[in-house]
Amino acid sequence: MAVLEDILQFIDLVWRLVLYWWWLPAFFVLSKKFDDYWRWWRTELWFGTVWKPLLLEIKIPKLLPKPIKAMEAMMVALHGAIYNDPDWWEKYQSGEPQTSYKFEIASIDGKIHFYIRCFADYREAVEAAVYSQFPEAEIEAAPDYSRAVPADIPNKDWELFGWDYKMTKDPQYPIPTYERYVEAGVEEEEIVDPFTSLMEGMAKLKPGEQLWIQISAKPIYFSDKKDGEGFVKKGERIRDILAKRIDVKKAELKPLWKELLDFIFEGAKPEAEKPQELFPAEMRLTAGEREVVEAVEKKIGKPFFSCYIRNIYVGRRAAWFTPNWRLLLNYFNHFSSPDINSIWVWSKTLTRVKLSPFPFVNALAPRRAFIKKRRLLRVYRDRLNYYSPWGGGQGDVGSQMYLNVEELATLFHFPSQIVAPTPGITRTESKETVAPGNLPI
Repeated sequence: MAVLEDILQFIDLVWRLVLYWWWLPAFFVLSKKFDDYWRWWRTELWFGTVWKPLLLEIKIPKLLPKPIKAMEAMMVALHGAIYNDPDWWEKYQSGEPQTSYKFEIASIDGKIHFYIRCFADYREAVEAAVYSQFPEAEIEAAPDYSRAVPADIPNKDWELFGWDYKMTKDPQYPIPTYERYVEAGVEEEEIVDPFTSLMEGMAKLKPGEQLWIQISAKPIYFSDKKDGEGFVKKGERIRDILAKRIDVKKAELKPLWKELLDFIFEGAKPEAEKPQELFPAEMRLTAGEREVVEAVEKKIGKPFFSCYIRNIYVGRRAAWFTPNWRLLLNYFNHFSSPDINSIWVWSKTLTRVKLSPFPFVNALAPRRAFIKKRRLLRVYRDRLNYYSPWGGGQGDVGSQMYLNVEELATLFHFPSQIVAPTPGITRTESKETVAPGNLPI
């Protein structure tokens, strides 16, 4: 009986703990979600009442000397134009976020348009950055092309296909940039630009077909503790491991509690004497290893953005031609390299659902594809992260990637007519300007 009473007392104690303290673990479990929803709510209020988005269309000039290098300089100017790291009060009370640009390319019925989406208050800063490198360009406000199609796609008249991208390695490893295509003695405006194949394919779309590319770019500074500082430090660590300055096994840091347990049960371990080496580690690198080290070091040394990339092929069913979505895949394949990094399809966002060996799962495949298409169109039109209001990390959390100004300029730039004489691109013959004020009357 005494044992039974002890058991009942223990059960009663546990029940009382659960009854009075159930909220404590729930607080830690739900606090992150509460923080996400709170910030999303405050940010939505800020976007709706304070700042208004603006879509600017850039009509590019015919002749563009060094177009990609000029675009890189423009990206550097844009990087500092809207950077404003919000403090605690601005983030949680005012709802002010770190705003971003949206660099977009849209082929509508075979006509190619280049856009930069920002907030109206930043229009002058964006125009100054563009005109500083492309003085013959024309910039004007444009209606949102993504709102010109029905919001309920897919339906009986319209179809849609698309996805987001992600990096296959850590974002500290760069993707191949335009400098790989520069040959000795060849001017930049005459290089083999992968952009050409994309422009040619987009210009051949028929009436009723549209192809969209969206690159979101939020400026990050090297000193940002949350993003920039950690990104650079991890890049330096990867560089040192690749350069064999740090042993890979020693580079895998143990948690403090594991180190404490090892010290208690195993004691202090004497450091093994390092063998004397005739040449330093850097001199024993192969040519390929040295190229990767230089690429990582170069990437973390330039201004960078937190980005996501998505594309959509949308059109009327009467004009729908399924292979056209491969134009986008073929273009981004140019920026894939097994030795450094690659941009590849983020399968969780792909609007095509693969068949499963389980029949009951296949029965839901059409509905799952329908939901994914609706979601992709909504986040594209609203310019949101795929898992908004939360998400944004690398891998399973989201499609966020870090691209420096050189990588971003490689992916999005204005093609020279020498490289891409595509008829579908609208170009300016000459730029209209105001007459000088000192003309005699």
